[in-house]
Amino acid sequence: MPVKFKQFFEQKNYYNDTLHPKFWTDDNFNEEVLNSIIEIVDEFIKDDDHITPEMIEDIQLTGSLANFNYSDHSDVDVHILLDFANINKDESIVKRALDGKRFIWNLRHDIEFNNHEVELYFQDIHEPHVASGLFSLQDNRWIKKPVHDPPEIDHRDVQKKASGFKKELDLLEEALDNISDAKEFALINKRAKKLKDKIMRMRQQGLVSKGEFSIENLAFKTLRNDETISKLNDLIIKSYDLMFSKDELGEKIGL
Repeated sequence: MPVKFKQFFEQKNYYNDTLHPKFWTDDNFNEEVLNSIIEIVDEFIKDDDHITPEMIEDIQLTGSLANFNYSDHSDVDVHILLDFANINKDESIVKRALDGKRFIWNLRHDIEFNNHEVELYFQDIHEPHVASGLFSLQDNRWIKKPVHDPPEIDHRDVQKKASGFKKELDLLEEALDNISDAKEFALINKRAKKLKDKIMRMRQQGLVSKGEFSIENLAFKTLRNDETISKLNDLIIKSYDLMFSKDELGEKIGL
């Protein structure tokens, strides 16, 4: 395979020639989706005693659907911008409360547009947000329009980075199937959590150092898209449940 064609073929796994055609027509965002998202945000904050519509500084679309690097697994990442200090002077308390509210909403709702799930986030207006594509849904305009600039990516490096995490997950799954002691389940649970933390740190370090197309971030997306991270989450839950299972382990752990 010629080098140029090989590079093009590999880049197509991560980069597209146009913005997502089901969300964008040229630079215009799908009006029906935009209005629906605004309505969702209105409903989201309607029953909150501390947030009013007037407090929302902006509602922004970010992530890969505001760029050329979307895939079938991309979320509709919607950020609701607020000044946390206007809610409470202790902004750390505000962040924890809003994170909890967001988590519960995302857990209870499964809203999709064009087969892409909606994920809501609260963001403090003073928090720096690095993105090569950022669109204001509230004002229906680009804040930062992405530039089509296909990166040079070595697909083998991405797969090599991801494969190490896959192998470790395979070992944890095998170990979980061959133990029956509560202390061992606790060790598996601890190791699985450390593995997930390591994956998330890897992604963050890649984003900070080289951006969206860093090997680390693309490896994270590979692990997300092939459901490795989903399987890891399932293993964390399963090992935790087995630690405290009265039916199978009650006598062993004194319950």
